[in-house]
Amino acid sequence: MKSILIIFACLSASASAFAQEASSTTHLSMIKSVINDDGWKIPGLAQSRVTDSRKLIPKGYGVSGVPLHITVFKPRREFITTIFLYGLKEDEKILVMGQRRGAVESIIKCDIDNKVFVYIVQFVSVHYDPQTGRGGYGGIYGAQYFDNDGDGIFESYEPGAPFVTPSLRIPEWVRPAR
Repeated sequence: MKSILIIFACLSASASAFAQEASSTTHLSMIKSVINDDGWKIPGLAQSRVTDSRKLIPKGYGVSGVPLHITVFKPRREFITTIFLYGLKEDEKILVMGQRRGAVESIIKCDIDNKVFVYIVQFVSVHYDPQTGRGGYGGIYGAQYFDNDGDGIFESYEPGAPFVTPSLRIPEWVRPAR
């Protein structure tokens, strides 16, 4: 699988949280977008069913001035998976990879004029200690999978909000003509 890392370093709360997981003394910058030319498999989508049919996001929610529709999916049963996190050390020359285990809570499919451009996957952290046999659930986090060019392949993975936000990236190919 050929993967190309496109680096748009951004500092955020998740970057510092990831940095603490990787090393308590190292500061990391999160890599904003990771490209897989063959496309990413949307975690849990094949095991999910539609729970909310396609709806137009009301004005004031989502991206301003864009007729954004969403369809919500939920896994039929608990679906636990691991996603990878990518960061750069301060010198921006060393790539650090980590992983986070989570249960898929929901998947939001976003489209404009029936052109699907992103799946937003909402996870809840899953922790298990095999030595003690104890486990549990933690915080909620998101992963966003974008079709950057309209070919139906979701080649861009970005850690992000687990829901639609006003800052959701809309690729140029899907923006309505003005």
